[in-house]
Amino acid sequence: MSTLAIPAFNAFRLTQSTFCIIEHSDVYDEHPYIYLKFLNDSTVLILDTGCGGKTMKPDIALTSLREFIETVEIADNGGRPLNESGKKGYIVVLSHCHYDHILGIKDFTSDSQIIVSGHCPEFNSGSNLPEHSLCLSLGIETPEYTPTFVANRYTLQALDGNVNVLHTPGHTPDELALWDEGDHMLFVGDTLYEWSPIIFPSEGSLVAWFETVKTLLDLVEPYANAQISCGHVTAGRPAKEVLLGAKTFMEDVVRGTIKPERTFEKRGEENIYCIRGDQRFSLICPTRLVGEVRQRAKMEWGSA
Repeated sequence: MSTLAIPAFNAFRLTQSTFCIIEHSDVYDEHPYIYLKFLNDSTVLILDTGCGGKTMKPDIALTSLREFIETVEIADNGGRPLNESGKKGYIVVLSHCHYDHILGIKDFTSDSQIIVSGHCPEFNSGSNLPEHSLCLSLGIETPEYTPTFVANRYTLQALDGNVNVLHTPGHTPDELALWDEGDHMLFVGDTLYEWSPIIFPSEGSLVAWFETVKTLLDLVEPYANAQISCGHVTAGRPAKEVLLGAKTFMEDVVRGTIKPERTFEKRGEENIYCIRGDQRFSLICPTRLVGEVRQRAKMEWGSA
């Protein structure tokens, strides 16, 4: 296909070895952030695969993530495609199984290892995936792929410092993060982000989320230059600042300092929408999840 075809994606350099790819006009209004890292001379790591190029714009002709990576010239890459002609092989990591992170996986199922969290493998089983991916509720086809379930702290070797896979349940039971030792970059999927609601499905847990954020804060504490990149909106921001900001916001919600702006029903149960005054952090989640944290009352800051 001609490189003049308008793609559903754009890309910019995040670090010397990593690019952020944004699916910019998807029909679901998710605008997912996809990350590509050069592990070595023969292998490319892809974190998440987006919405499968399902676009709202009729003039977009290039909808395949893999074709974008292999054929579209990127200014930040010296005017060359990120993986020209597919010369390098792929390892694909899925931060979790929600549709806006897995719908592009079909491009890679024939020849690439697909890594997912081994924390809760039944969550990603074939019988559960249509519901847990939210494909069933959206009435869309669920992608088929064979995952490799990996343990916490599983290591992907890279020339500039290894990449560690971390189990980070909270948003979903299968949520994972990547810690890039060389770049001091933390990739957290949908655990949190700025300027758009942090959304928890029915299967999420705020109790687990607080535990995960504490673990991530402990991880980045020794690195003053550590940055965080998320599944939406936020990329290359100061990790400790963003993590602490999100944690403090969630604490205020649980304490009742920040009260719901509205409640509504979603997937058969009551959800709340809360937002901080400056709108940097906001939340949509089942009311039940906040109640579970209050009942647990084991947070560092005391009972809610």
